[in-house]
Amino acid sequence: MKKLLAIIFTVILGGACLCGNAVISKDTTYCDDGIMPLAATSVKVEYESKTEDKFNMVLKYPNYTISPYLAACACVAGSNIIGFYDRYDEELIPNHNSGTAFMGNYIYSSDDGYIEDLVRQLYADMGTTSEGTTVTEFKNGMIKFCNRKGKTITFTSCMKNKKFDYATAKSYMEANQPIALFCSGYNVADIFTSEKRDSIDYIESTANHVMVGFGWKEVNYNITATSSVLYQYVAVASGNADKSNGYYNINYNTTINDAYAINIY
Repeated sequence: MKKLLAIIFTVILGGACLCGNAVISKDTTYCDDGIMPLAATSVKVEYESKTEDKFNMVLKYPNYTISPYLAACACVAGSNIIGFYDRYDEELIPNHNSGTAFMGNYIYSSDDGYIEDLVRQLYADMGTTSEGTTVTEFKNGMIKFCNRKGKTITFTSCMKNKKFDYATAKSYMEANQPIALFCSGYNVADIFTSEKRDSIDYIESTANHVMVGFGWKEVNYNITATSSVLYQYVAVASGNADKSNGYYNINYNTTINDAYAINIY
């Protein structure tokens, strides 16, 4: 285990919270989307009845995909998180129009040249290479960026016993904190409903990838009077231009290696 450097460590709701000026160093998994091919899959679910519950942090969340580099999914994810908080402090991304208030909700703007500059900065701050970015590099890069802006950033784990804790992630998104998701294999879905049938259209990849969660959705299908199945999703900014936003099925052809609720203030 490498030496821990200048750690400020607290505990929030049972999760480790890395704060402000802290820098850590440890071995982690590379998060690299590279140029892995995407597959398109459609899953049909027929049911007698269903119930749905969902929560969206905003009407339209940041879903930037612009990047001048390959293997920069962590940098793009970081830009989506910083873009979210730019609404509250527009000096995070000077000159970028963060978005527009709309009927008590908020619509974030699309990416632009200022977001591309942000991705370039995060690429340098994270020390990203053609192999990608580690979880530790992602955290340290985000800390560097926020420290220059005079901001504090916290990372609160949404893992329990080395598995993704969906309930904890939901609670933090409901508390207005986006979730960074570090995945081995990922999917992004659209859900289309007809009479007693849902068509779930996925794009998916086997690559390691980083996405950002801005809400959640649960669908409980009553297949028959005595059997049911529960689908659990996170509403994500995928960082992938082919499908920049949609629903990530956390139980479909994927493994979540790490996840953090992120707050910048």
